[in-house]
Amino acid sequence: RRDGGITCWGRNVEGQAPPAGVEGAFVAIAAGMLHSLALRRDGGITCWGRNVEGQAPPAGVEGAFVAIAAGMLHSLALRRDGG
Repeated sequence: RRDGGITCWGRNVEGQAPPAGVEGAFVAIAAGMLHSLALRRDGGITCWGRNVEGQAPPAGVEGAFVAIAAGMLHSLALRRDGG
């Protein structure tokens, strides 16, 4: 959305696509099998959905990231400093 929020649709068995969407100021989004994550404008990461393997911590991931990706049961992010 223009405001940076996320609109979701489709099957939502694990909370990976909440019908109300996800509010925030996001610049990128990635989806795994049963989880989703989004890169915030401030460089932090917001996660939602199933988290049985630690792939989507509900508290998110703080830091200075510039890119994100998600796989079936994992997530990864590129730090701004390359580390």
